[in-house]
Formats: sequence, C-alpha cells, structure tokens
Amino acid sequence: VVTVSDLDIIEAILLLIEKHKLITEGAGALSVAGLRKLAPENENVVCVISGGNIDISTISAIINRALVSRGRQFCFTVNLPDKPGELLYVAKILADLKANVIKLEHNQSKVMDRFKLVQLEITVETNGFDHVHEIQAEFQRQGIEIVKIY
Repeated sequence: VVTVSDLDIIEAILLLIEKHKLITEGAGALSVAGLRKLAPENENVVCVISGGNIDISTISAIINRALVSRGRQFCFTVNLPDKPGELLYVAKILADLKANVIKLEHNQSKVMDRFKLVQLEITVETNGFDHVHEIQAEFQRQGIEIVKIY
C-alpha cells in the first residue's frame, strides 16, 4: 500500500499537464502520484489516468500551489514607508533580480500604523528556490523586512 498527500496529487496533476499535456482530476492522478513515491527502476510500469471531472478554477489553484511549492512563484509581504518612490524602489530590486511581478497589492489599511506604513503583497515568477533565496537576501541587504511568506 502506498499513501500520497494532497501535495503529491497536485504535483502529479501539474506533471501531467506540463510534460504530457493531459488534464485529469485528482483521483485520476493518484496512480502517477503513487508511482513517483515508489520510483521503480528498470521496470515497465503503466499508470491508468482517468477522469476529467475538474473545473478551470481548480486547475488554476492547483497550478499556482504547485508553482509555489516548486519555487517557481514566490509570494510575500513587506511593509514600507508610505511615501513616494517606495514602490518604485521595490520594483527596481525585483527587476534587477529578474523576478517578474505577476501580482501586487498595495494596501494602506492593513497596517496598524497606516499613516506611516503601507503593506505590499507581492507575487513574482522565479527560477527556483535559489532565485527565491536570492530575492530574500537582497531584500534583507536593502533593509526591507519580509514580514510574511505564503
């Protein structure tokens, strides 16, 4: 008996989408998730992939979660002084590091000291965990504290 986690199933679904151009529901990807745990060598193995009962919203959520778990997306929050140029400063840091911003929420009301600080929730495309660590290190070097990582 092989057991797999929800994340294993998500990874299997993403693998099927990316590498094999197949869409399946979670139950249909179970055989692939289990096979990835077993990792047999020099054996011919067949996985039955069935069931396409999955909606676009679920596929989108699965892809996003899998990209984050693989270090290909990095979601984080920083608090910045609420003054002109701070958003540009953060954008320049990310651009210099070749991190593509795909989502940005600028919110003055989420911070307790909202007259002095603004909260930025940022999602960037990355090239893997080394790139994520590089972004974290550069923010630390620049004196910008990452207060939350998703």
